[in-house]
Amino acid sequence: MKVISVLNQKGGVAKTTTTLNVGACLAAKGYRVLLIDLDPQANLTMGLGVEVEDLKYAVNDTLLDPDEVPLEMILKQIGDLPLYLAPGHIDLAETEFKLISSAGREYRLKNALEALLENHKFDFIFIDGPPSLGVLTQNGIVACSHFLIPTEPKFYAFAGIDTLNRMIVRLTKDLRFKVDVMGVLITMFERGTKLHLEVAEAIHEQFGDKVFKTIIYKNIKLSESESQGIPIIIYDKRAPGALNYDALAEEIIERSGEPLPDDPGVGLFA
Repeated sequence: MKVISVLNQKGGVAKTTTTLNVGACLAAKGYRVLLIDLDPQANLTMGLGVEVEDLKYAVNDTLLDPDEVPLEMILKQIGDLPLYLAPGHIDLAETEFKLISSAGREYRLKNALEALLENHKFDFIFIDGPPSLGVLTQNGIVACSHFLIPTEPKFYAFAGIDTLNRMIVRLTKDLRFKVDVMGVLITMFERGTKLHLEVAEAIHEQFGDKVFKTIIYKNIKLSESESQGIPIIIYDKRAPGALNYDALAEEIIERSGEPLPDDPGVGLFA
């Protein structure tokens, strides 16, 4: 099982879009996938058609009181796929403030996940954190085995990767744990744009084979599918965005060494 945090402290780089759609593409291949929304904006939750205001419990409740509200209690299955969501909520912003003075604050999500995995199996878990370097992002890093960095081909987004990397190095050293890079993903790429070509070349020069071969091209269908609360692979499987994210899913399978599941199961307790 791989736990992958999708990280970038810069907003607007398709972090949530990537989490949602690569997770759905893996689920469409039969893998059991869990998506965790750690962003107070709850865009991942809304992008999967879940009404935030109707939620009785969300991830913020689990982080504050994992015994009273374990992850298992808040999970929602998305459609007929073996795809599950731990929904986010705007109250995560207040939760982050409350956790700042709490002992072991960086381990809240990790501990909640370990409790969940005692009884339930997932092949992939993706964590969508906020565009910041605060306690919620730290929870996402501590809980993961790998991190994936989406970046648009612009110099500000590219430069921010170094800041993120320094924070990860410091955190792993201070808390004595190990996390690996799954890859750097170029998103929102526009063909024929000189700046995009130049920045993409610079990204490849700095990160080498850590950069995914797959590029996510700018595609209006991705925005349309999110507005409808439907993953692109279901909304329009022939759209360029669907083909891009399906190719990324294949690369993640290859890099992670996960075999195809014999029996993915569909129900939560399957």
